[in-house]
This record gives sequence, C-alpha cells and structure tokens, in this order.
Amino acid sequence: MSYEQLRDAHALAHPTESAASVISAASQVHHFLADMTEGTRVVTYDPGTREYLIGRVTGDWYESTDDEVSYVRPVQWYGAASRDALPTDARARLGAGTTIFRISEEVAAELARAAGVQGWGGAPQVQRTSGDVQVVENSRVDETQPVGLDDDARAASAEDGIERIKDRVLDLEWDQMEALTAGLLRAMGYYSRITARGPDGGRDVIATPDALGLESPHIVAEVKHRKSAMGTPEIRSFIGGLRPGDRGLYVSTGGFTRDARLEADRSNIPVRLIDLDDFVRLYTDVYDRVDEETRALLPLVRIWWPA
Repeated sequence: MSYEQLRDAHALAHPTESAASVISAASQVHHFLADMTEGTRVVTYDPGTREYLIGRVTGDWYESTDDEVSYVRPVQWYGAASRDALPTDARARLGAGTTIFRISEEVAAELARAAGVQGWGGAPQVQRTSGDVQVVENSRVDETQPVGLDDDARAASAEDGIERIKDRVLDLEWDQMEALTAGLLRAMGYYSRITARGPDGGRDVIATPDALGLESPHIVAEVKHRKSAMGTPEIRSFIGGLRPGDRGLYVSTGGFTRDARLEADRSNIPVRLIDLDDFVRLYTDVYDRVDEETRALLPLVRIWWPA
C-alpha cells in the first residue's frame, strides 16, 4: 500500500481520530513497511537501562506469532550507547525516542562513539515499530507533513520529560538523593527523617504515619545513588536488617539485577524496590504536594497542552 492508501485505510478504521493523528499513524506504518530495508541502521532506546542499542535490519518484516496485530523486523544489534555517556546536546536531541524525527549526523556519530561501534555513523531517522523505537536512514517521508498534537505526541513529550528529569537526578550528590527520597515520602503523606551519619544498617530514611513515630508501619528506606545495579547480596543484607512491623523501601538509581528482584519477592517482610524510572514517575505524580525544600533539589515546570 502507498502512504496515501494507508492514510485512507486508517481514517476509515478510526473515524473519530483527528486528521493529524491519522497522518502520524499512517506515516509510522509506511516507514516500517517501505522505508526500512535490509541493512538499514536502527536504534532503540531502553529507559530501564538508559541505553540506546544500535544495529542493522537483517530482513523483511513479518507478522509476530505472539500477537496477530504485531509486526516485526529482525535486527542484529552491535552495541549499546549509555545515555549518560552522551553529551548534553545529544541527549536533548534524542529524548526518549518515542516519535518520528530526524537526528543529525553529529548525534549518530556520538551514539556510535559511546557504543564503541566503528563506521556506524550517518544521518538516520527515529521510527516507532511494534512498540519499540528505532532509527531509520534513507527515509522518503515528506517532512512538510504536519505532526499531530494528539495523544501520541503528548505521550512522547511526557516521556522525553521523564528522561530529562532522570538526567537531573543523576547529577545530584548522594546526600541530596537521600533528602529527595525523604521529601518524596513526605509528599506521599508520611513523616520522614534522614538518619544520622555513620553505620546505619541500611536505614538511610525512616518514615512513619505519625510525627512521633509510634504508629505502624515504619518504612525503612535504603538509598543507593550510583550507576551500578544492586544485586542479591545487597538486598539480602537490607532485608536481614529489617525488624518485625517494618516495611522496606530500597531506592537504587542504578537499578537492580533480576536476581535481586527475585530476592525481594521472596522476602517475608514487604519490600519495594524503586529504580530511577520508578522514582522519577512517583516524584512527578506527587509534585504538587512536594515541599519547597525538596523542590529546591529537583524543581519541575508544568507544561500545558491544548486539549
């Protein structure tokens, strides 16, 4: 089908969608079906690991056996570029990679450098396919087509904002991260305090429902502000330090290994693991209730969008 045929078919199948939304959807499908070919360079962003994976398409599209409405292109991946290893300008241009946009040759070269892949640079274009975000080169899309200010565009802008907030969180010092965690708990309705410096047995922040700390449950939070993922030994040690009636909260901006999450699931005491993505989304959810002291650590600006 041509782009025009895809556009008309989508409009017929979704009569309540706006014209801009129809154009956006048809363009994405046409990119996937017609513009991506064997050998096309691609990139997909993983917000969990904050990495841009780079590779090349190795074949034609096919229908997924797992989902009758999902279509896939096989890709050979060559390496991963950490978002944290990219210059600020490149991170700003890439965002969360959830909409179709053209990236510059300079940004493509930065991705290749950060991933340690030689000869991959060029002028690709970002493309969404089957829920993933990929970079496509040699696109034939008419760049004069309007981009829809619809739900997809709003969601893309929101995800880009989340990634930018993560960048700011990673720039904080370890003690500021503890204070931010305490502020988050206060915004969620708890009375929280940071424990005194020194050996704390995994008790960086304590939160309770009442100001005196007499009511249960006691939320005991461990805060690790580093790039490496927490493993099973760290989670096991944290759980071992919890007392009857405690509730464990482990915040790790570097995330957790799969085994660490399994260890938390097996705990007899309720334990919640929060990685960087979880933390930022919780923070944005309760930002209206965040106190001024905490806002000074991580100030946000609300962006209004036409309904």
